[in-house]
Amino acid sequence: MEVIYIFRGLELAKKSFERNRVYLLNHIVNNIGSIVFGYINVRIWLAVLGNSKEGMEAVTYLMVNQAGLWLVMFLPYGCYLPKKVYDGSIAYEMLRPYGLLYGSFFEIAGHIFYNFLFRSIPIFLFSIFVMGISLPNPHQILPYSITLINGILISFFINYFIGLWSIKFLSINGVQMLYYFAGTLFSGAFIHLKYYPDFFKDIVMSLPFAYTTYVPTAVYQGQFGLIEACIKQWLWIIVLFITAYTLTNRLTKNMAIQGG
Repeated sequence: MEVIYIFRGLELAKKSFERNRVYLLNHIVNNIGSIVFGYINVRIWLAVLGNSKEGMEAVTYLMVNQAGLWLVMFLPYGCYLPKKVYDGSIAYEMLRPYGLLYGSFFEIAGHIFYNFLFRSIPIFLFSIFVMGISLPNPHQILPYSITLINGILISFFINYFIGLWSIKFLSINGVQMLYYFAGTLFSGAFIHLKYYPDFFKDIVMSLPFAYTTYVPTAVYQGQFGLIEACIKQWLWIIVLFITAYTLTNRLTKNMAIQGG
């Protein structure tokens, strides 16, 4: 039975991937905008730090994050759940043999894999050949990949909570804006944590956002240990999973369905 569920999950991921591929041309345009935005940030930091070792480290940090944001921040609103609540299709999701959390995970997995191939990789390659960012040391590639996957899982759960919010309160505009504000401020996506005041660093590292963006990139640059990163990321994954599982069971017992 578990094997059947896995195949069904992979089929969901495949459909999500193919749904995104329809908009490939639009996403290429988005990539251009993302590259331009990253280039502007890079020029600002180089103007401040100069073409020094610290300046090039900042360039690498910024552009690795710019490529990674498509995997950890720019996910579908609420893992597609708000749209399903609005049009009533959430009712069909509740009839499926697997849980809502399980199905949402594989849908997002397909979306993330698409973004990895057609968004993150092009931006990363452009950053290497045009902006001259540093490649990781060979022994850092696997640690970076592990911590990035952990960061993706954390980001998925945070985004999934927005979807659960829509089940209870229908509108997600306010909580979505709060999510992007918190993610931008506390993730270290655009400013390395070493430039933050010490008291603010402590706040940032006590929240899950830094473990989606800052920590993987710091591992990429050899500035954060793999073991410490994984322990803290796994603790967040466990906490967020238990919370998501519990809230899903409670909220789906009394759910308002729109549309249909």
